[in-house]
Amino acid sequence: MKKVFLVGFLLKITLAVGQSVVYPQALYWIRYQNQLNITPKFYWINEIDNRRFFDPSVENQLIMHSRVHYLKDRWAFGAGLTFSWIYSQIPENGYSHSIAEVRPVIEGAYEFPVRKVLIQQRLRIDNRFIEESQDQSVWEDSFYIFRFRYRLMARIPLKVNDDGVTTIWLRLSEEIMLNNKENTFDQNRLYASTEFVLNKKLTLETGYIYIYQQRFGTEDFFSRHVVRFSIIHYLWLKSALRD
Repeated sequence: MKKVFLVGFLLKITLAVGQSVVYPQALYWIRYQNQLNITPKFYWINEIDNRRFFDPSVENQLIMHSRVHYLKDRWAFGAGLTFSWIYSQIPENGYSHSIAEVRPVIEGAYEFPVRKVLIQQRLRIDNRFIEESQDQSVWEDSFYIFRFRYRLMARIPLKVNDDGVTTIWLRLSEEIMLNNKENTFDQNRLYASTEFVLNKKLTLETGYIYIYQQRFGTEDFFSRHVVRFSIIHYLWLKSALRD
């Protein structure tokens, strides 16, 4: 009986894999992030991220985030909104219409040192409202997906200047995302990047992301190799400079 069950289980997996399609893709993401420090514990992050395929050169996604964060000891809590426009998921097919999404977000992160390395665990909840009809806006007609995200990240100092300030960081992370409907597995992201701290106000980041993602509501998958470039800009109000 156990052998019959095992054979049936393996056959089911084999059929599922055989029916699915994996799309290997190469993209580049260019991001600008602005962090306005309002008080020593309260800051506001806004960013815009443009995502395109290399070949053919087709727009994949334009996404914008706006979140406020509050620091409490080793914890950081955040909430805000994301606006997204998906153009093409398969660049060879092009696109005739972008799909809009409005996404309220809440998150909590806990960071702690292990010798010189900073370890961070983050939980994020995405409330995704996605445009359902081309004839109506996302505000009029949308379907809802609850997405759970967990990220584990390590920040490793590579270079410290004479003042004791780290000027080059290596960042390594892995993030898993799960849906509440259709396909439970959404995607897994592996990320490696280097941050170059130019001065107090400006940081440049370059990195590589590997994304394995299931196409929502199907048995197909995307295997994505992403090169990412980021400009991170820090600003301070006078209230943020108080001890």
